[in-house]
Amino acid sequence: MKTCSYFIVFIGLMLGLSSCQEKIEYPIIPYLDFQDFVFLAGEDSVVNKGQLIFYFTDGDGDIGLDENDTLPPYDFNLFIDYYERQDGNWTQLVLSQTGDTINFNGRIPILTPGGKNKSISGTIEYTLDLNIFSEFDTFRYEAYLIDRALHESNRVITPALVRP
Repeated sequence: MKTCSYFIVFIGLMLGLSSCQEKIEYPIIPYLDFQDFVFLAGEDSVVNKGQLIFYFTDGDGDIGLDENDTLPPYDFNLFIDYYERQDGNWTQLVLSQTGDTINFNGRIPILTPGGKNKSISGTIEYTLDLNIFSEFDTFRYEAYLIDRALHESNRVITPALVRP
């Protein structure tokens, strides 16, 4: 079962550099760096969402999917696996009825900047649902990004997080 997030917001995206600035170049393979995780409370003051915050770079700017890209391998481009600490071990949850793992895969829209310099960097804030019914309260995420050329970024793992 694939559990998708409700919102993807991009902040601080530097889509281009002016001609008077030094050209910044990054490798064409996307790079992802975990920055933070923030618990979010709803109107009822109950924490039911979380926000993963990543920094990213991409040398050729081919991050993102068009809204018409819906078939594999272009159905998702941000992959987030969910793990719980169970009896001292990190365990990826599997739904017993289907055998599918619980994940929070999502779609990032096209971010390719105009102009000659396609190198981009920025911050991804990805909001996801925390309503996973479990007796275990400690969890973490493993995430990676895939660009349109199907280059896979490095994998990042959050520190251990504890449900409030």
